[in-house]
Amino acid sequence: MSIIIKKFYNLFWNNKACQNLFLLSKEELLDTRTVDIVEKPFNYSLPRIIISNVEPKEDYALDTIKIRNENYNIQIEDSMNSNMEGFGIILKEFVGEKFQESIIELFSDLEEKPLKFVSLFFKILVNENKREQRIIDFLQEYRFIGPHVNDLDNVVERIKNKLIPNKKNDLVTDTNIATLLEVIKTIKEMYINVSYKTLYNTNQVLVNALQSEDDFESRIKLFDHLYDSKIIKASSEDSFIECTHCDSGTYKGVFQLHLNPNKLKNLVCPVCANEVKYYVPYELDQDIYEIIREKDGLLQNALLNLLENSEIAYKTNSRFLDDIEIDCIFDKENKSILIETKMYKINTAKEKLISKLKKHFGKLLEDVRRLKQIPEFTNKQIIPILLVNIIDTELLQEVEKELKEINKDQISQSIKILNITTFREEM
Repeated sequence: MSIIIKKFYNLFWNNKACQNLFLLSKEELLDTRTVDIVEKPFNYSLPRIIISNVEPKEDYALDTIKIRNENYNIQIEDSMNSNMEGFGIILKEFVGEKFQESIIELFSDLEEKPLKFVSLFFKILVNENKREQRIIDFLQEYRFIGPHVNDLDNVVERIKNKLIPNKKNDLVTDTNIATLLEVIKTIKEMYINVSYKTLYNTNQVLVNALQSEDDFESRIKLFDHLYDSKIIKASSEDSFIECTHCDSGTYKGVFQLHLNPNKLKNLVCPVCANEVKYYVPYELDQDIYEIIREKDGLLQNALLNLLENSEIAYKTNSRFLDDIEIDCIFDKENKSILIETKMYKINTAKEKLISKLKKHFGKLLEDVRRLKQIPEFTNKQIIPILLVNIIDTELLQEVEKELKEINKDQISQSIKILNITTFREEM
């Protein structure tokens, strides 16, 4: 176990706000994005936590940010459209007539096979050793360069020669340079606005989305401890700051902020001296990130940490009868404790959570009934536990009571629905 994980669990078991936050599903805790360029969209979670002081219920501030950003997007798109005609002429001059077929083929593939380019992008991004060769292969595939070109220096040299001003080069003119700079600026603004939109439309439960057991101050103190323990650290990703008290565009920016989260409250508008609204990413330690990405998130890992601290021997992912898998099993006082761990998205309707609890209670009941038929468990007392990340203990007790009133058999009566806090208390 790494030092960071030891520090993390020391904080986790002694800080209720830490438990409430890190027992969220990975999609709610981490900076999670959706890729919907294919028929079946998929999510990917980055090792980042976004801290913001924009309250989801604070309609005015959030609506102001959204409307301003959408208005600016309209402005940017109009600017891009007006510049694209001139840019198209420059592009045609730059690549030359012989590349027209290559460009048509490239744009056709972009439309028909978007996943091919997403895959290529990530391969180029993550594998530095093969980055140059992948780029060369791509340029050769679409015949932008010949098979004899084997390094990017040659490609760069060719482009540079086209961009050197001289009497015979009609491409490099004051007008063309101004058009290119305007297009580059517009593309940059579009990227910034899309990034900003991703943050304020996120499904992530930010520091401001309070649980009933927490308040804003306890969350900020928690992030102060996480930062001090190096469980989170300042990110190289952009932070977004905007004053919603001033007129649109008066004070709005993309910043690199390397601040202790406790100091974010000191960010004020230099124009009106009011508190600014912010979205600030913090990078999560890789070891903790890997735990959160596991199938049962931090919940099962926290369970195992608790058992190890209590010096209890356990087995994980034990299989029986070919199709039954028990997440964790251990013996205590001549009883077999069978634990099924389930991570739910907490930021959802209460009725949906109740429905899932009932479904998984029923599945655990059926599994234990079948396990009682095999020799290993026939004459042994089993205590089945449905361990969940729902922090509302009262809700869990209500659902358990209702299910036991309906199901009077011995196994149903022995099943417990617990969260990590109540499990720890019963240990």
